[in-house]
Amino acid sequence: MKMKFNKYFRPTSVQEAIELLQNNEDSKIVAGGTDVVIRLRAHMLKVDTLVDISAIPELKEIKVDGDNLVIGAGYDLMSLSKNPLVKDSKWEIIAECAGHVSSTQVRNRATLGGNNVNASPSADTTPALLISDAIVNVVGPNGKRDIPIDEFLLGPGKTALEKNEIVVSFTIPKPDDRCEAAYHKHAIRGDTDIAIVGVGVRIGLNDDDTIKMARVALGAVAPRSIRAKEVEEFLIGKKVTDEVVEEAAKMASEGIHPITDQRATAEYRKEMVYVAMKHMIKDAAAKIK
Repeated sequence: MKMKFNKYFRPTSVQEAIELLQNNEDSKIVAGGTDVVIRLRAHMLKVDTLVDISAIPELKEIKVDGDNLVIGAGYDLMSLSKNPLVKDSKWEIIAECAGHVSSTQVRNRATLGGNNVNASPSADTTPALLISDAIVNVVGPNGKRDIPIDEFLLGPGKTALEKNEIVVSFTIPKPDDRCEAAYHKHAIRGDTDIAIVGVGVRIGLNDDDTIKMARVALGAVAPRSIRAKEVEEFLIGKKVTDEVVEEAAKMASEGIHPITDQRATAEYRKEMVYVAMKHMIKDAAAKIK
């Protein structure tokens, strides 16, 4: 099917993009196009104007700024998964999760911004950002805003973005020493398929090997990717023993209320969270030296 829209613009600056959005009421941002183009062709999305932000240089930048990693929203997932600045660093979980998104062809086009602005409950990079305490950097007509990723996601396809705002980058603080992360995507056909369940865990240990910080993120089990904060609180101050891991996995499974859909039943998702949680806690802790 042919895409139907009347106007197409390709701005070269964030300010120009914002002005185009303001001057064109029925407009839609497109970057990699792996979601928007498909919906346009299927006539699931109707829009008058496309604003293509793929030519804005600052959206494709990636850098270490002090103790933070800053990734432009337009940075493609294939490059992100292979960038040594990320994959060979304390931020490697971001690169790992980027490498789990769909196929090679999709990762070559899809962007970190798009994967999260779409606000799909099963997005693979979102759990990585959640367990990394990422900040979403937004620019709009009223200036700049910095939104914690956990507050940015509101529901399926819904974010905290206000009218004519653009996500320009993600700021990810450097994890403390003795702090590591692990992620598991469970899907029938591997990475090319949509996640049935995604489980991300970050663990930080004190010198006596008690847990000083914990982050647990669950994908595809709720209307949005979520933090399992009760599990995080339970883990603090404990050691990574079989008994603690077992209890944490049970808490994670019992604390969710997933739906049954064409990919899996609710009961299956709860069981997979239980199984994956046990492995991810141990895997994250095992990386700590």
